[in-house]
Amino acid sequence: MSKKKNSFLSFIPYFVGGLIIGMFILNFEALTGLETFVPALCITGLAAAVITAALGISGFFQLRGHASNRDDTTDEDALDRYMYRKYTDISLNINIGLVLSILVMGVAIIQQTDAWIYIAAAVTMLAALIFLFLLPTLLPVMYPERDLPSSTDSKFADKLLAASDEGERHVMLEGLYKTFNTMNATLFIGLVLLMMYSISTGDNQTFGMVIVAAVLIISNIKYVTSIRDKA
Repeated sequence: MSKKKNSFLSFIPYFVGGLIIGMFILNFEALTGLETFVPALCITGLAAAVITAALGISGFFQLRGHASNRDDTTDEDALDRYMYRKYTDISLNINIGLVLSILVMGVAIIQQTDAWIYIAAAVTMLAALIFLFLLPTLLPVMYPERDLPSSTDSKFADKLLAASDEGERHVMLEGLYKTFNTMNATLFIGLVLLMMYSISTGDNQTFGMVIVAAVLIISNIKYVTSIRDKA
């Protein structure tokens, strides 16, 4: 009972935070004229997408070069630390570049801004997608001594988890658990903000609210059904 109470109470700060931001939106009439800032926002978002995607792509080649050019004088512990951090940085940069490019492309098309903006965003999106799919191919280069699954395997994620040792699994599962909690909180706040934005501007966001609510419900159902029979 106490666990359920603590779980419920943990959502209260997010609800209050979302409510405060929502009340600010309700009283911020300038939001109705947000369209005037769309071109500048698109260009800023596009620049951020290009920079982050470029950092990820350049890091991809740097990591592959370092992992391939090892010899008897290489400090394996230092190299392992470098490869692990570099791989996670590359993944983060490429994912951010991908999300931003999709967002910019969508907004630019909907708001009918200059064609070059959504064309550049589409090119950035394709480049990020390609290297996101290529990223797992670095693992055999980074760890040639380990029997890792092929990146083209349909069950790559499951097999990679099975091939990881206990320490690696602990790190991954801890990260995934924190990510799940953060996603829950941000989606909840997003739902409140969409509701407040709709009330404030009269711009109906019902479809977006339904999608956010569906993602929130499905992710929680998936999480609970995955763990409830493991105890």
